[in-house]
Amino acid sequence: MDQIEELMQKSIELGKAIAQSDIYKDFKKAEYDLFQDAEARKLVEDLQKMKNEHRGKLMAGIEVTKEEEEKIQELEKTCIKNRQVLASNQANTNFQEFMEQISGNIKNGIKSIDK
Repeated sequence: MDQIEELMQKSIELGKAIAQSDIYKDFKKAEYDLFQDAEARKLVEDLQKMKNEHRGKLMAGIEVTKEEEEKIQELEKTCIKNRQVLASNQANTNFQEFMEQISGNIKNGIKSIDK
């Protein structure tokens, strides 16, 4: 096995180990629970739609009104008040931080050889 194939194999093994971690399992369960809760799912979908529209306006050079900004902020507050949305958001944050740590460790490993 050449070096590239070996690295690809190790990355697959890392992916499998990540999938077996409690952080990943909690993330997937929270995601599943969110989509099973119709109210929570609608809140998240509405917020995503509103943010996408907001982003589209900004990209097109169209100014977003203060009222539109406030509407997004209010919907964000409403989302966070929903127990399931909050749990999903926290699980997602935990998983993203975990993945950033892994990425950081890979970078540190590379830097240790570059010295």
